[in-house]
Amino acid sequence: MTNVYEGATDGRQSASPNPSQNPFRPTYRALTDNEKTLHDDIKSKATELLNLFQTVKPGRYRSLGITALEEAVMWAVKELTS
Repeated sequence: MTNVYEGATDGRQSASPNPSQNPFRPTYRALTDNEKTLHDDIKSKATELLNLFQTVKPGRYRSLGITALEEAVMWAVKELTS
């Protein structure tokens, strides 16, 4: 998986160790190599779980489970990058 944080900053990555506390964070702090690995691992495992969820017959509960998974990943990544 290509990481948006590899190499030079791309405009989304803040030069400051503590970027704005704006809840919509237009810029993010630079991640350490360990944090980059954790970010990629979270998304990789979530993809595995999504693929497993998609083997369940389509329906409202499957959709709710997928939405909850998406939300869990979002919150975990938001905390990681904060």
